Amino acid sequence: MKILMFVLGLFLSSSTFAAWSEDFAQLKDVPRSYEDSGSICEEVARIEMQREYAKPQYEVLVGIAYGSESRVIGELDIVIFDNNLNKVVKIGEVKCWKDMRGGLEKAQEQRARFMKAIRSSASLRFFSTSTKENFSAEQFKFVKEFFSMGQKGTIEAGYDQELPYTLTEMRNYRYEMIRCQNRKECARP
Repeated sequence: MKILMFVLGLFLSSSTFAAWSEDFAQLKDVPRSYEDSGSICEEVARIEMQREYAKPQYEVLVGIAYGSESRVIGELDIVIFDNNLNKVVKIGEVKCWKDMRGGLEKAQEQRARFMKAIRSSASLRFFSTSTKENFSAEQFKFVKEFFSMGQKGTIEAGYDQELPYTLTEMRNYRYEMIRCQNRKECARP
């Protein structure tokens, strides 16, 4: 039994490594700062959602801020656009927190804040926090699907979806991306 568990542990570690190698290959050309601890989770979540919502029909973006001309109200972690319909079909909040329940509560608060803003303001503006590209409020007006996503194990805590990596693995991957950027082998913002 101990040998079987050891072999299984090796298999899982190698499969996780293989998955990360594939994700790393996609992330190394994305000019994103990984100083914020949640940034790696958002980027991995983007890759996961792109597997489900593929181009050219869909565009999966991270970091869409919304607010008035004078202030930002909030930021949407994952936004899935249907290019055929020219509207948002799904919004996700990504929380890789040690306190999984606290992360889920924060995601739910952010969703509620977005819903309140979209109902109460006719003049919201939406823009990418990285490219500054603007989006119309009309594209966001009728979105009905929201999801929460966190590190491996968060579904048990009530999240809708989870990433294929543990919180420790996500932290290690974040440091790996920062080191890669410092060596100038990965894109920098």
